[in-house]
Amino acid sequence: MNRLISTLSVAAFLASGALATGMILMPDSTNNRMVAFNPFDGSVMNPNMFALQGGTPIHALPVGNEIWVSEQVGDRISRWDYSGNLLGNIGGQFAGGGLDNVRGMGLVNNVVYVTNAGTANNAPGAAVVMFDTAGNNLGFFGTATTAPSPFGVLAHQGGILVSSSSANDDIHKYDLVGNSLGTFHNSTTLNFAEQMNYAANGNVLVAGFSSPAGTYELDVNTGAIVNSIAGSGNRGVIQLGNGNILWSNASGVHIYDVGTNNSTLIYAGGGRYLEYTAVPEPASLLAIGAGLALLARRRRK
Repeated sequence: MNRLISTLSVAAFLASGALATGMILMPDSTNNRMVAFNPFDGSVMNPNMFALQGGTPIHALPVGNEIWVSEQVGDRISRWDYSGNLLGNIGGQFAGGGLDNVRGMGLVNNVVYVTNAGTANNAPGAAVVMFDTAGNNLGFFGTATTAPSPFGVLAHQGGILVSSSSANDDIHKYDLVGNSLGTFHNSTTLNFAEQMNYAANGNVLVAGFSSPAGTYELDVNTGAIVNSIAGSGNRGVIQLGNGNILWSNASGVHIYDVGTNNSTLIYAGGGRYLEYTAVPEPASLLAIGAGLALLARRRRK
């Protein structure tokens, strides 16, 4: 596979000041805990930020001052504050469709888009279920013919992209109410698309779970594969402030060094989706203070 982009502009990210209070969140679905990573270099900030309630957590999404966690087997979204207090769950029966076998999520224009695959709990099957930021159900749109097994959501050019594990359509485009805008990417090279994120150069990064597994960079306009890096059972992906790539699989979390073209395991556990968050104050000091203190001590050595 070709080397992923190595010369990346991170000036805007650094200038934003986000690194001072931000972190990358990931639910560990083996140990049922929230893990925090440094958004610049990928180092572990806090290996046990707080305990999760189980249910195979997939994606931790910042929604206002909360963290929403999708639970694939729990068939729900759990809501947490940044100190690890459970604020409630979204799940069960809804007039517009419940939740069953949920995966990745996305927040676009104050609407949370949740990928759903099952039909239990009055859920709509292959679909994207929508909620406002207070947790009220806003209905759903079906994806059975366009993204038959949806896994991730990414805001894209006024609409959304939805990734799928099905070979029928790896990544499909929709407007914000679910009308199909056509295929974004479909090929035999990318197989079982999971999390999507943006690279620093504006292209789309996507984790490919099945062989040939890896991280793929797609042209933001055409969806064509620009570059790729090898992996194994890739689930989550995000680019770091220093240009390297943080990616996850069942073994844990890895850093791909764009200078050496090598990946290194930096956290062992059940790796899932990776999401950046700017931490609200003063919760940041309570949630990650111990991790930051440890990081500071390491740097002084």
